[in-house]
Amino acid sequence: MSETTPDASVAETLISARLLMLQSKRLILATLERRLRQRPIDELPGRVEHMRVETDNAQDVYCTSMLRWGSPATPDYWPVAYRRLVEIADRLSSKLRRSATDLPPAERYQLAAEVEMLEVLVDRWRESIRASMASVA
Repeated sequence: MSETTPDASVAETLISARLLMLQSKRLILATLERRLRQRPIDELPGRVEHMRVETDNAQDVYCTSMLRWGSPATPDYWPVAYRRLVEIADRLSSKLRRSATDLPPAERYQLAAEVEMLEVLVDRWRESIRASMASVA
């Protein structure tokens, strides 16, 4: 068993453990947010923000694990894959839009058209995520 490709049962266990960690952090975050709405105590906003960061990190770790060791044959793989594609494409789109201001008008127009095509792809990927989540629910 190599470090980059653990055997299937180890991979499944690792992914499952990371998913459980993510779900636990989401539950804790939801509880803290509810408590903050009910009785805003001075220390709670900081704890809520800290838990948001931890939840985001747990989401990223889970997604990375799923993409690295998960099987495309499982239904959980594809929403994660499409979500990662959307995140990367959104970052790329933002970078391209920011850099467009430095280009001559003709190149700026071409870049705008390419960014628009990229955004159409992203919209399709988002729709695919929604569809795959709806089929699981």
